[in-house]
Amino acid sequence: MNFEYFINRLHKEQRIRISAHVLFWLGELLLNWYSTTISFNTYNKMGNRFIWQLAAVNTLNLMLVYYPLIYGLIPLLKARQLLLSIIGIVFLIITYSLASVLSENAILLNCSHCMTLLKDNKDGYYHFLHRDWVNRFFAKLASMGILISLVFSISVPVAIKIALSSFRQQLAAIQLAKENIELEFNFLKSQVNPHFLFNSLNNIYGLILKKETKVAAETVARLAEFMRYTLHSPESDPMPVQKEIRLLEDYIDLEKIRLNHTTVHFNFTDDSEPLFLPSLLFMPLIENAFKFSADQRGATININLTLGVNTIKLAVSNTIDPDRQLNAAGRIGLQNLNKRLELYYPSSHHYEVIDTGQLYTAKLKINL
Repeated sequence: MNFEYFINRLHKEQRIRISAHVLFWLGELLLNWYSTTISFNTYNKMGNRFIWQLAAVNTLNLMLVYYPLIYGLIPLLKARQLLLSIIGIVFLIITYSLASVLSENAILLNCSHCMTLLKDNKDGYYHFLHRDWVNRFFAKLASMGILISLVFSISVPVAIKIALSSFRQQLAAIQLAKENIELEFNFLKSQVNPHFLFNSLNNIYGLILKKETKVAAETVARLAEFMRYTLHSPESDPMPVQKEIRLLEDYIDLEKIRLNHTTVHFNFTDDSEPLFLPSLLFMPLIENAFKFSADQRGATININLTLGVNTIKLAVSNTIDPDRQLNAAGRIGLQNLNKRLELYYPSSHHYEVIDTGQLYTAKLKINL
């Protein structure tokens, strides 16, 4: 079970959320108890039972502030309800101060042994406890000590809550971006495949008319394999690099059938270890090279793909046909490529285009 999966279950499943809260507050209780037992103050001399009571009351008082703060005041602050937020904060401070005074009454003042120890070791606090509870309540508020104690105690659970919420929001944003890219990817395939299929069928028809049945049969097999691969579910990402290379070779061979004058070179070097790539990642660059190349004498399409141990390099160049412009489908493909690169290889890729007017070159480098 990875951390992302746990965070999603923690947010969505009430049973797990309640269990996580219970475990956290049990941990807080144990930490309270332990910090008291190892300290050199008077409390650790009052016996284990008293220390447990003190830790339990401190934890309950903290919970009394935490839940209204997280589920009441913070949403109000986000909604910019400033006046209600200030009123709520003041109310929580008063409530926490009152709970502190009542806790002293319930635990310390009812423990004669505790009071004796306080008289011998903390005479000032001993006399403070003999004031009436109203006097002690306002003294705590006026001294601001109770506020400092509250801020210090509540900061850890609030920080954990905010960190988990922020992480969950980042996961949701990443998932949304991935879903949007998959939608655009599917849209792009729906645009490309029919057009490519139509051209391929025309090429096969021409081969049959020329009675080149063996070549036609091989072309049908390549086309079937290509269509089967491109229609796979997005959930199957990433794919082995060998399948991606085979797809590119099938596509290039299918496109070469319709070309009369263009020379096509596909150079592939693989020095990498077993590698997985997002499916159809390179297709927009290669497809645009065929789609917008000039099929005339001297025209070329050069595709150079190098898979290294730490890098992937792809350079695709084609002779420019001045009568063709990069249409909407081509732009969608390149936009989709950039978004997928940002998703799968953030800050570890470089993409550039060199247009000389006669030769269009797209270069892509990915640092693994």
